[in-house]
Amino acid sequence: MAPSQQIPQPPAPAPQEGNYYQNPEGPRFANPAEYDQAMAEMTPQPQQPGVQYNIPDFQAMRNDALAQAIEQVTGQRPTEPPAVQYPVQQQLVQPNPPQPRPESKVVYVRRNLTLAELIIVFALSIGIVTGVQIVWQVATDILPRIEIRDK
Repeated sequence: MAPSQQIPQPPAPAPQEGNYYQNPEGPRFANPAEYDQAMAEMTPQPQQPGVQYNIPDFQAMRNDALAQAIEQVTGQRPTEPPAVQYPVQQQLVQPNPPQPRPESKVVYVRRNLTLAELIIVFALSIGIVTGVQIVWQVATDILPRIEIRDK
């Protein structure tokens, strides 16, 4: 941006005493160093190095979801258990047992007409309308003109 296009900003207000805080109802600190020190004291340190807490194991969750999906579709538990187990709450609603397959039924599928079918329908409709008009013309105009002669 060119210097002429820069928008002038008003000067930032000077920091006030006790203006550093995390929660408006919580404690206030005189400067950022005191705030950082208080936050470091409030943050719990891990008991063992390299241990992470409250991080979900996504691979175990995927394996469990796959096992549940297979069980729902086939009605049986897969032969290979998930590699990592984690505590899962029991479902309150038990799934219905799989029903035996009913006899095969005729299923009607609604579909759009193909181009060939559309052409046939169009030709039939034109033929019917034109035929009715020709029959009407013959019956009203040509038949009355025919003379019956006796010998």
